[in-house]
Amino acid sequence: MAGDSAGVQLVSWQNWSGSVRCPDARIERPADQAALADIVAGHPGPGALRAYGSGHSFVPFWAADDTLIDLGNLTGLESVSGKVARIAAGTPLHAIGPLLAAEGLALANMGDIDRQTLAGAVATGTHGTGRRLGSLSAQVVAVELVDGRGTLRRLDQADDVAAARVALGLLGVMTAIELAVVPSYGLHEHNHLEGVEACLEQLELRLGRHRHHEFWWVPRVDRCIAKTLDAIDVPAQPRLEEVPFGEEGERFGASWQIFPSTRDLKFNEMEYAVPVATAPECFRAVRNRMLRDFPKLMWPVEYRVLAGDDGWLSPTVGGEVATLSIHQAADVDPRPLFDAIEPILRDHGGRPHWGKQHSLDGAALATLYPKFQDFCRYRRQLDPEGRFLTPYLAERFA
Repeated sequence: MAGDSAGVQLVSWQNWSGSVRCPDARIERPADQAALADIVAGHPGPGALRAYGSGHSFVPFWAADDTLIDLGNLTGLESVSGKVARIAAGTPLHAIGPLLAAEGLALANMGDIDRQTLAGAVATGTHGTGRRLGSLSAQVVAVELVDGRGTLRRLDQADDVAAARVALGLLGVMTAIELAVVPSYGLHEHNHLEGVEACLEQLELRLGRHRHHEFWWVPRVDRCIAKTLDAIDVPAQPRLEEVPFGEEGERFGASWQIFPSTRDLKFNEMEYAVPVATAPECFRAVRNRMLRDFPKLMWPVEYRVLAGDDGWLSPTVGGEVATLSIHQAADVDPRPLFDAIEPILRDHGGRPHWGKQHSLDGAALATLYPKFQDFCRYRRQLDPEGRFLTPYLAERFA
């Protein structure tokens, strides 16, 4: 590691799974919003400016000649007003729960990984489960960011927020995000094993009965692991030990303690959000193909349901969806598996998760989002010189 100027370092950087590598990344660590604005306004190129968070996306949002921005100095709970919390964009998700709990508050929903930064999770549409609950982005009330001219902007009008809910870092570098929050609550988690048909037969009942429900299907054993979460009072004596994957059991605690699970084994992932009405049929088609061509795969297919929202680029825009997530070990080429399954997900009306691997180009994506061209125009308005466009993103949003 060698510094080439104050606040700038050259490092070998890669994302969490190793699918994206920048061998000589130029990294800026602005001390505050003003320093960030100066970095953006003075960026001469070559390459784009990209914040990198925890690097938990699996696609090349970053390129080798980019300047990467570390928001590690922009963290913490900045304020609470009523049921809205203003949180610095670089705050990791795992830190938000304790910060809000000290105020008697909590996030209404989270995913099962909490290693991402808030900005990265919002920008890519990170989500959990819950038929009546949306993604983390759906909880956004306002966004503050430095746009492509180096101007600090607050986006709080309806259309601006809808554009910014899931924006892939294309509108600017977020500095703070205001989220709708709820009073603190606890969760009781149950995990159990069952056959595929029994799991599908109980799907609608469980989605209606429980605050959260999802299942994993493991091809190698052709069995399902069903998981439910129900709201409870925050327990005075929580049971926090995680149920080992593939085993039955329960745990309970504050919501922020129960939502996340440990993910020690690295993987690459593809995920599509499919209209909920066609999702069981889609899952059956995926299962049949995987049993035929990948019967020994131990990595699971994850099936989750969540509410829709109004984000222009949200994979859940317009209504309730089920997401099907396909995993492969990080040290194995995922393309044979992903190439076999992706057409099935597309044929059932799916939209890809932005932070996970997919093959769609700009023309294909434009057919899936009614506001796609509106977003592209808005992007050009906030970043007319394309300072946040990597080659990968330029192919889809220029």
